[in-house]
Amino acid sequence: MNRILVTGAAGFVGGHVLPLLAETGDRVAGIGRGMLPDLPAGVTYETLDLLDEAALSGFVARFRPTAILHLAGLASVADSASGPGQTWRVNVNGLMNLVAAVEAVPGCTFFFVSSGEVYGSAFLAGHALTEAAEPLPRNTYARSKWVGEQLLRDLLPRIGVKLVVLRPFNHIGPGQDERFVVASFARQIARIEAGLVPPSLAVGNLSSHRDFLDVADVAQAYADLIGRAESLADGSVFNISSGHPRTIASVLADLRTRAQVPFEVRTAPERVRPTEIPLAAGDAGRLQAATGWRPRVDWDVSLTRVLDDARARAAPTQA
Repeated sequence: MNRILVTGAAGFVGGHVLPLLAETGDRVAGIGRGMLPDLPAGVTYETLDLLDEAALSGFVARFRPTAILHLAGLASVADSASGPGQTWRVNVNGLMNLVAAVEAVPGCTFFFVSSGEVYGSAFLAGHALTEAAEPLPRNTYARSKWVGEQLLRDLLPRIGVKLVVLRPFNHIGPGQDERFVVASFARQIARIEAGLVPPSLAVGNLSSHRDFLDVADVAQAYADLIGRAESLADGSVFNISSGHPRTIASVLADLRTRAQVPFEVRTAPERVRPTEIPLAAGDAGRLQAATGWRPRVDWDVSLTRVLDDARARAAPTQA
């Protein structure tokens, strides 16, 4: 039986990928800093900070994973800009601690969740990028992920651990943090509908094109690749993307058609990134060839789920 360890399991994506992995019959364990109230059947979970090197090493030595899905880390570009030191500590020091712990389990496969953000200035080519594009990261978050990829390429071969790099693009779904654009729009609309705030929605740059997927499709891509770990080449890189970018303006327009009340739109200077890329999209042909994966969740269904979740969170608590 395979033993799969998911770090950052209490986060946005973790809650979607754990049930998929549990369905395989493999032994699955999650670790994270937060609580995980809805634990899927057959999955174990332990609250653990990757910066706690001793606790992390002890857990890995006891569980002895055959595969690791490394989701843990700070994932907000905006937060990384305002707190770069913390981004480097969590995304790099935590990763180094995990590598040290993995020395006890040679032969496992390390699935490192990087980001499509690492391509950075390469997106100025103006088309969906394949994994052959040279990463040119433009912000602290992206640089921390790119450095993580390089660290693993240097360190894992020395301890007999296979590396597979995953570069997901923007993904949305219920439970996503409001720091991300679609979740932010949905939460603002929900609060406006509930009468909690004036009918004014704050936005940043609406002209940018971005590549969006439903989080369920991203989780399925992770599960598909983990299920094929033995056949994947060491050092493989996979984009996880739709290949069909949308303008942020069109996303807002789609949400507006679902809104129950009218609202005005205002540009908030703090939401405009100084190094905005006009178009960021990925080509997932390599992933599709390796696993047969393709996006399955309809865009309208995905947006409806996000807005319904936002409304549930904005609803007043019943006494």
